[in-house]
Amino acid sequence: MGKIPRIPRNQEQMEAHVQKFFGTALMALVPLIIISAIIIVPIFIWFGCRIEVGPGEFKPLLKKTGKDLDNGMVLAPSLDFKGPQFEILKEGRHFRNPFTWSWPIEAFRATVIEDGKVGILIRRHGKPLPEGRVIALADDEKGILREPIMAGRHYINRWAYSVEVVDMVKVEPGHMGVVTLQVGNDPEDRFAFTVNEDERGVQPALLQPGTHPLHSNKYVYRVDTLDVRSHKLEMSDRNSIKFPSKFGFDIRVEGTIEWAPRLEKLPELFVKFVDEADLERSGGIENIQQKIILPFARSFFRTVGGSYRAVDYITGSTRVVVQNEVGKRLREACAKEGILIKSVVIKATKPPEKISQQYERREIARRMKDRYEKEIEMEVGNVVMVGQTPMIGTDGEPMKDDNGKPVMIGGKIKTGPDGKPISVGGRLKREIHRRKKDREQRLGTVREEIAKEIRDAEQYKAVKETQARRELEVAKIKLEAAKDRAAATLAQGQAEAEVTVMSHKAEAEGVKAKVAAFGQGNKYAEYTLVRKLAPGINEILSNTDGLFAQLFERFITVDENKTEEK
Repeated sequence: MGKIPRIPRNQEQMEAHVQKFFGTALMALVPLIIISAIIIVPIFIWFGCRIEVGPGEFKPLLKKTGKDLDNGMVLAPSLDFKGPQFEILKEGRHFRNPFTWSWPIEAFRATVIEDGKVGILIRRHGKPLPEGRVIALADDEKGILREPIMAGRHYINRWAYSVEVVDMVKVEPGHMGVVTLQVGNDPEDRFAFTVNEDERGVQPALLQPGTHPLHSNKYVYRVDTLDVRSHKLEMSDRNSIKFPSKFGFDIRVEGTIEWAPRLEKLPELFVKFVDEADLERSGGIENIQQKIILPFARSFFRTVGGSYRAVDYITGSTRVVVQNEVGKRLREACAKEGILIKSVVIKATKPPEKISQQYERREIARRMKDRYEKEIEMEVGNVVMVGQTPMIGTDGEPMKDDNGKPVMIGGKIKTGPDGKPISVGGRLKREIHRRKKDREQRLGTVREEIAKEIRDAEQYKAVKETQARRELEVAKIKLEAAKDRAAATLAQGQAEAEVTVMSHKAEAEGVKAKVAAFGQGNKYAEYTLVRKLAPGINEILSNTDGLFAQLFERFITVDENKTEEK
């Protein structure tokens, strides 16, 4: 049986007994606690404290312990306060004590601002803005921030800021941006069209073509782009101009006015004449045309064009004179308003139909008259006038007909010695003149042909005479040469004959002497024959009979005798 424990008798024994019991139990649990901590703590840290944040995401932190926030405070100003914190956890792996911190299960996506856009930051915490101010200038003020954020990925605490993504201000080529500062100091001159820099209102400086991110905060700047290229105002349809002529007839003008805004006065021009509806409808162009250019043009056409008659716009150079004068006055007037007038061109001037019809009939009659006069002039010629002067038009310049010749007036008819008018240029006179000219041309041609034949004959005669004289001289020279050759031939023949005779005589004398030496001519002949034949004969094979043997018989006998003697 087990031992029965002693029951303590007093309080002190009871406490000592309890301490001893629990001390023994705790000592037994220490190994178990250490083993449990080694296993549980890593599991707790991994599954309870680990915070995984994916790419392009972040998680804000909320502190559970610390001082309470004051009323109106959105974020904890430091780690000593509980509530939403400034710090955020970006992409990656983080560890926080879940008993001290909390965080949302779902992560927030980072704010991505694409190219061509900017982000406007609105701070949700801080001091309220002073009355009348809408932009947060200090770091501890809540409200809209002045500087926008550029394109890219931004990790922005949604509890601290909100982001409004807007298009970046872009000024296209051929345009300029008019800047209106919506925050700033009150202008010194409240009635000025443009204000000084940093004053609220339209700024004098323009934005050049391109992108302007710093002016893209719509709560700070308003940028309106205006087309500063050349524009053409067509004076037709509803923009056509009508004015009374000198005698009250309506004249309608159609044409074009080319203009462009002057850059140095563009902000003032924008303030004075452009409104919201016109910006949306035509980019501010229509108001400038309807409120400035057209009223000036109508006024100047009335004052300048109204000083001429309606018929003057049908004939002459009145239209050009009116165009130049109206263009000059329109340039001067519009330049003061900031508009450059490049050209004014009148395409057509339309007087009343009745005047046009009347002028057309008169013009037809005038052309018929000119036609008949030209036919008469073709037949009988044009009467010569003297003392005429050119007709001067309303513009002070000499008037010209359809052929460009000056219109002459006054003078008198020129007469001949017989008192009849002198005319020139008639068809009959031209025909006679033509025939006379043809006859003279033919006579001239015949004369030239005769003169040519005479020249050719004389030239042929001179050539033949020269040739004959040359041939005669050549013949004479040849005759003399022939005589000389004949005399030379005769002298040569006589000399050769004499030489031959003398040679033959010398040979005859030699032969005669040789024959005399041999005594007889036959012996000399035999000697000569043998002398010619002996060098070529070595042996003679022949019988002793015959004529040929007889020829050498004597020499053989002599050889035999010589042999015997030897």
